Amino acid sequence: MNKDQIFNKVSEILTTYLRLAPDEVQPESHIVNDLGADSLAMVEIGFLFTEAFEIPMINPSEKNMIIKYLVDEIEASAAK
Repeated sequence: MNKDQIFNKVSEILTTYLRLAPDEVQPESHIVNDLGADSLAMVEIGFLFTEAFEIPMINPSEKNMIIKYLVDEIEASAAK
């Protein structure tokens, strides 16, 4: 998967789980601060990413809470 495909899938997961409009998820969006995910949502979303991309669970950090950095981390994990 390339970065655009990963971003589109991440966006789809977030818009569905967090009940957002598609245009609310931007590369610069912070999952918690901008999109409103709480700690329980983060766990659930983490499992959804693991399943969708067939990668190990990503450890949350302040950096990968921003969508564009999350996409980079998913791309790196999927390449292993």
